[in-house]
Amino acid sequence: MKKTIFVCVGNAILFLLFGLTFLFPASNIQLNGEAGFSGNLTIFPIILISFLIIYPIIFFVLRKIFKWNKKDASELNFSDERESLIVSKATITTYKVLTGGVQMCIGAIATVRFFALFTHSETNVYFISILSLTMLLVVSSITYCVKWCAEYKK
Repeated sequence: MKKTIFVCVGNAILFLLFGLTFLFPASNIQLNGEAGFSGNLTIFPIILISFLIIYPIIFFVLRKIFKWNKKDASELNFSDERESLIVSKATITTYKVLTGGVQMCIGAIATVRFFALFTHSETNVYFISILSLTMLLVVSSITYCVKWCAEYKK
């Protein structure tokens, strides 16, 4: 259970950092004519790179401490029939959250775009899309973890 919680929380943090990095990659972007452009990196790409370096190290240390199997680094692996059933139920719940969430994301993007026609305002579909997909991935990772733990405790 510790491995599943660790991997799910790590995935949620990773999804969040990727989303923030794609939403806010740079600040103070200025076009300099023929010379190109200049800008400053925000903190999110730096945090993402740091996380991508530190997370595997922490996972490796925890794998040694708790004697996790080298082959099952994913939260979707199982060691017996009971865990197979737990993974199956958690995956089904996560699938339902993802399919419903994707439909809601598409609906939200279409709604914002539709109402922008009447208000004549600029809509940033990229921002809305990345934000909604990031939140969907974070929620689905947390959903998997919660369902997995709830089924494990039964």
